[in-house]
Amino acid sequence: MQSNYDATSSDQFVVVLSYALWGCTIVGLLAMIYGSVKVFWPGHSGGGTREGLSICGGGLVVAVVAVAAGAVRAVLPAVSTEEATDVPAADPPTIPDSPTPPVVDAAPDAPTDWTPLVWIFAAVLALSLATYLITRTHSHLTDRRNAKKALDADYAAAHAVYSEVADAYAVYLADPYSIFVRPLLDDLTEPRTAAFIDAFAAMNDVRPDQCPDTPERVQAFASAAQKARTAWRSADGYARTIGMRVTSVDDQRTVRRIHSALELALDDAATGEERQTALDTVERLAAGIVTIPDRIYDNVKIAIETTTRKQLTS
Repeated sequence: MQSNYDATSSDQFVVVLSYALWGCTIVGLLAMIYGSVKVFWPGHSGGGTREGLSICGGGLVVAVVAVAAGAVRAVLPAVSTEEATDVPAADPPTIPDSPTPPVVDAAPDAPTDWTPLVWIFAAVLALSLATYLITRTHSHLTDRRNAKKALDADYAAAHAVYSEVADAYAVYLADPYSIFVRPLLDDLTEPRTAAFIDAFAAMNDVRPDQCPDTPERVQAFASAAQKARTAWRSADGYARTIGMRVTSVDDQRTVRRIHSALELALDDAATGEERQTALDTVERLAAGIVTIPDRIYDNVKIAIETTTRKQLTS
């Protein structure tokens, strides 16, 4: 009775263990599939590549361990307690009186146990899926790295165009004498100048502080930078060609006097009174001939105030 109970308990344990191993295998495969979804479609699954790889790795370990344990259990079946203990003792050899006919075992053949093949198939399936996911993950990560490099290169090219335009315009604004060479760049009634100012503002509106994550934003910035550069070259070239449009000899002489007076107003070695007188001369002579931008007057006035303050405190 005890032997039958032990055999039944052992069989039940084997069945439970088999179900547990199958469950672990299925859970591992599902984890690998779920992790691959997070790797390949992070935006839709709400996860990241690192998290997806961790889930794939954990699922692979669980599936492989479960399949290996199941295969070992199927190939090496346990010996029942009854078979291990109820071994008949050896009898002393006896000499039969007469030959006996051979005994034919009429018991039916046991059914074929397909469990090892099933576990081997599951192992092959798990390893194949793991190989596929590893290959796809490596390819996906390589594509993402290449896409990031291309995105960085596109952003760098667009930023180079932006810097070219911004630096050229800054040089014009910082040079007070550029008004005598290309004054139309301060004339907003000139269509080319107005077009450049609009394009320059649009470029600054879409300019990101650093490389964005989406190629659409990089493309928008690159397109705006190209438009601004085209508009700048058109406006700057036209302004240089037209110049001050001073044709008479008297006006040309007046322009030279304005230039000389502006040089004196910007001369740090001159006194505050001399610089103020020169600035008044610029304002008086420029009327009707050239429009001096307010930024030049403001810079000169600040410089004159600084010079006067130093003279009073020295």
